[in-house]
Amino acid sequence: MLKRFIFLFLSLGCSYTFADTNYRKEIENFAESLVFDKYGQQQELKNDEKLYIKAAPLDKRRTFSPCISDLKGEIFGQKVKKKTSIKVTCPDPESWTTYVRVKVKVLVPSVVADQPLSKGQTLNKTNIKLTYIDKSQIRNGSFSQIDLLFGTRLKRNISLNKVIKNRDVCFVCKNDKVTINAIKNGLSIKASGIALNDANIGTTVRVKNSRTQRIIVGTVSGLKEVQVSF
Repeated sequence: MLKRFIFLFLSLGCSYTFADTNYRKEIENFAESLVFDKYGQQQELKNDEKLYIKAAPLDKRRTFSPCISDLKGEIFGQKVKKKTSIKVTCPDPESWTTYVRVKVKVLVPSVVADQPLSKGQTLNKTNIKLTYIDKSQIRNGSFSQIDLLFGTRLKRNISLNKVIKNRDVCFVCKNDKVTINAIKNGLSIKASGIALNDANIGTTVRVKNSRTQRIIVGTVSGLKEVQVSF
């Protein structure tokens, strides 16, 4: 009989803890939803961006009686920031108030190394990946399209999960065999050549024409492709 009573007591205790944990989570979710709605009113995400919202766990030492009325929330300063504080109130006769800290990030797609990579290594779908990273940590020169980098070569060593930037790769590398697209009066003539320096899309590169040995300056238009206008 005593054993059964102890088991029942422990079971009730576990149920109470489980219910309390769930209600704390409900409060945290309420704060996250409030921030999400407020962000949508104040700012607009671009097509390739994602919003990350995460409430800090409430203190486990504090218990909350389930609110019969709808929870009320107030964002401090009425503006969503990277770290936003929410005042959550239960307006029941036996009211209570708590504060929830919510972390907010705008995530953008970025190509990163899927393994440690070495200088001179060619990038492909097995060694790089597309992931979402905090926008505030991304500087100019990163890539949001993974297939754009397939076939490029590294100019330096890259550690695991490091963002691949424009300065890390070359679309045309020194001594590469390249295709020269010469455009004149609307006509396009193709020739082959050897790159004399590293360059990326949109930048200039010196190329030696394989047939004439003439050195020309063109603009990189793609992987191992150079465009020259006359």
